[in-house]
Amino acid sequence: MADLKVLLVSDDVDNAGTLKSGLSQSGANYVDVMSVSEDLLSKLSSDDYGLLVLECKFPTERFFEAFADICGAIEIPIICFSNERDSRVIAKSVEAGVVSYIVDDKSISRIQPIVDVALARFNERKSLKKELAQLKDKLAKRALIEKAKGLLIEAKKMTEDDAYHYMRKKAMNQGRRLTDVAQEVCDGLAASDYVAGGHFMASGDDGMRPVAMGQD
Repeated sequence: MADLKVLLVSDDVDNAGTLKSGLSQSGANYVDVMSVSEDLLSKLSSDDYGLLVLECKFPTERFFEAFADICGAIEIPIICFSNERDSRVIAKSVEAGVVSYIVDDKSISRIQPIVDVALARFNERKSLKKELAQLKDKLAKRALIEKAKGLLIEAKKMTEDDAYHYMRKKAMNQGRRLTDVAQEVCDGLAASDYVAGGHFMASGDDGMRPVAMGQD
């Protein structure tokens, strides 16, 4: 925690010293304190905080709904210390990005392990989101290539292998990504100036050229 900047947001700033002291004693060398009534978004945007700690005795579902709107665009691990045990409020806190919700326990001896667990959960969640985004991107690229192959098969009467190798060769010759060529094929064959009036795209050494239907 030595290099961790912590923002402590409390609904009772005058009595936030205990939690601030506990965070400092756990190793955080920078703990900034602000009230829940202040502009949280501006504060988070103005400095590079690595951890957000909420100290709210009895937060409501509406509180966390508003909190989610504020912090939705900022990726930061969030811990909440509270006295509220309502499961609906806790569920809302999780939706808002809280990774550790601690009820009635701010003992100094537990703060460091609480922070360690919160950071680990946050990093794991971030890693999973990144993997999911990469998977979605991979599937989207595959779908684009398959669509382009389908268009070439239908318009040029190519086989599936010929359509793929045509795009791959063009990508290699032009130093482009296969997905860029696939997008070009999709845009070109779907456009009215390629397919309207009985025309389709034929391949050649210099790329693709429109020819009349029925020609070789």
